[in-house]
Amino acid sequence: MTVDAGMAELAARMADAQGGGGPGVQLDASVGLDLRIGRLISLMEQDRQRRAALSQMINVVDMPILDFKVTAGVVSFKAYRAAASDNSPQEALMWFVQRVVVAGLTVADVVNLHRVVSGVITAPMTALHTFTCPAGVGAGLGVADWEPGTNGLVLRPDDQLTLVSAGTVTATELILSGQAIQVDLRVLSDFLM
Repeated sequence: MTVDAGMAELAARMADAQGGGGPGVQLDASVGLDLRIGRLISLMEQDRQRRAALSQMINVVDMPILDFKVTAGVVSFKAYRAAASDNSPQEALMWFVQRVVVAGLTVADVVNLHRVVSGVITAPMTALHTFTCPAGVGAGLGVADWEPGTNGLVLRPDDQLTLVSAGTVTATELILSGQAIQVDLRVLSDFLM
């Protein structure tokens, strides 16, 4: 027996001991690879379904437009322009306000935006931002806006926004509007990550 023949016989015996030779070993590796690819595809499908569910529970909303009348420099709530009478998110939702706009200002008008706690106007309020009419605009045509960023102004159910005079207000009517990202509380942690 030559050295090459001995090596071939030894390789054949080792292959038999491992369960059937070279082609069987390749088949086992192929099956293992198929299982790993199958698991990866399954995880990718689960992630796709999770993202689809998130897109249903996180969306951009226009906040209901609010009118305020100004009488003798005092700003007071007048009416909702939208059909919905609630200027806050419904139960199980939160608003991450992206932009707030006050229109109708006259030169030198200054108003503060407050968050009303628990939906009662006489309840303690939290001051959030001061709007000042830009210079050089006609009476009642001033527009001022604020972009608080994703976590700069968060509204919970029953929180509401209101305007309060911060000095002399000569406008006769102010209009408050804005946009927010509405998030279902079930996916809040995903949104915040």
